[in-house]
Amino acid sequence: MGSSFSLSTVALTTFEVVNEIFIAVGSGVSGIVILVNHGLKTNATLRTLLVTTITVGCLMFTFQTKEMLKPSRKKVILITGCDSGLGFSFAQHACDMGFTVLAGCLSLESKGAQTLRTLFGEKITHVELDITRPTSVEVALDFVAKVLKSNPDYQFWALVNNVGVMVFGEFEWLTDKLIEKQLDVNLYGTLRLTKAFLPLLRSHKARLINISSHCALASLPGLSVYGATKAALKGWNDALRIELRKYGVRVVLFIPGSFITQSNIMGTQVENCLEMYNAFNKEQLEFYGDYFNRYNNYLNAIGGTRSIRKIIDSSLYEKFEKALLEWPPSPIYINESFRYGVYHTLFKCTPINVRDFLITKFMQMPSYSVI
Repeated sequence: MGSSFSLSTVALTTFEVVNEIFIAVGSGVSGIVILVNHGLKTNATLRTLLVTTITVGCLMFTFQTKEMLKPSRKKVILITGCDSGLGFSFAQHACDMGFTVLAGCLSLESKGAQTLRTLFGEKITHVELDITRPTSVEVALDFVAKVLKSNPDYQFWALVNNVGVMVFGEFEWLTDKLIEKQLDVNLYGTLRLTKAFLPLLRSHKARLINISSHCALASLPGLSVYGATKAALKGWNDALRIELRKYGVRVVLFIPGSFITQSNIMGTQVENCLEMYNAFNKEQLEFYGDYFNRYNNYLNAIGGTRSIRKIIDSSLYEKFEKALLEWPPSPIYINESFRYGVYHTLFKCTPINVRDFLITKFMQMPSYSVI
């Protein structure tokens, strides 16, 4: 009897809560007033939910009042990694939107830099930038500062940390050089560049947009080090978002999705594979032999160097525009296909053993077999 009574009480309270929330949503501010007044008078449980309800109402109000700001040539953005892939594509799109774009390139003579010059001429300014070298970062910072100083009406709008390196291969196969390269570029270099630009970001109350990966949310086999760098980047991003908010700097995590077949992020996979193989000792050669070959033959078929071209994905650019212009910006923007969305939702809510099985299916890599 007591159990039935408790269940009825919970059901009644739930109904009243839902009913009051509908009143609030439908009536706006007046609905909130009605909710508070009625709840305080008639139901003790509702009194305990007062703070939660008001918080939900405030969140709804916040989302309802988002607006898109306007791009302008007086708004300057610096994008790293514009030699190819996402950076190459984002630089073009931001320029077409109307921003003044500073395209950070590892080499001013790279195919990507040359293509941008051919397509956009002086509309895009190229900055030679190697984020693994402190002197290169200092030179880039001085250059950006001079651009802003010579154009007093310009505003430093955003720093887009895009440059990244991905090496595919099981952890034991990776040489120290391949591990350090990913750490230096994806993590240390990004931190180094951001730290140098923080005074500029603060003084202009700019945005910091950190390009991450789905691997930050669920690390994948074959990408253990890459996933570790992206997970570390996310942890740093989340803390930095809170630290910098009080200074007027908005920090955004941007997860663009996978573009292996449209970019050169695996452009050095063949060379990386050879480096791994040459570093094997006799025991590793015997143990991994056929599996290593099948694994890398599969990767080499989808990897390799491709012609430099703009990525085609309207959803990607729609979310990038929001990251640049939406006010207030969301803490995170995720661009993903339906398949990615389904799998990554399942990764979050299934037991570890099931998740591991799903990740294996998601990756679709050659299987290991004892010969």
